[in-house]
Amino acid sequence: MRKKIFLTLGTPVLFGLVGTFALQTSSASAADGNWLQANFIETTQQVTNRVGDLGVLQIINTGTGTVQGFGSATMVIGITQDHDVTPCGPGSWTNAAVRRITLAQGVLVVEELADACPTPSGTIISGTFQVDGLSSSGAFAGAWGSGHVTIDVATTTSFLIGNLHLRNSDN
Repeated sequence: MRKKIFLTLGTPVLFGLVGTFALQTSSASAADGNWLQANFIETTQQVTNRVGDLGVLQIINTGTGTVQGFGSATMVIGITQDHDVTPCGPGSWTNAAVRRITLAQGVLVVEELADACPTPSGTIISGTFQVDGLSSSGAFAGAWGSGHVTIDVATTTSFLIGNLHLRNSDN
């Protein structure tokens, strides 16, 4: 069974995060889908810290960037971290997030799940994303796709790689 994991670009260590998320069309066939890739610089706007009593931290980040093939974009991401769930031992946590990317062509919504795991070189956040075509609009209405995401907390760099299928195209 394939484990679904969502990424969050807003851990407490990642305030002022430089995120990478790109959307780029590949030469893949319609059956293979399109390549997903874009770049964002994020800023934390709001933090609700209930780790002490509930084990939960909630973060709202905003950012600007460029989505390859679509142009400039802004984004908002709402992140919930559960620090009482430790998928890779002490100091780890899980993330669940919804990212709203606004472009001239419409709004692309991406849902993310991830695990944040400490390593000797720093915390690495790794997971998957899924396109939410029902919540997306414009050119992204009805879109679907998924992929893998990794964030190196030490460098505040995020990578999101996967597929995007647009409903009203040959993709």
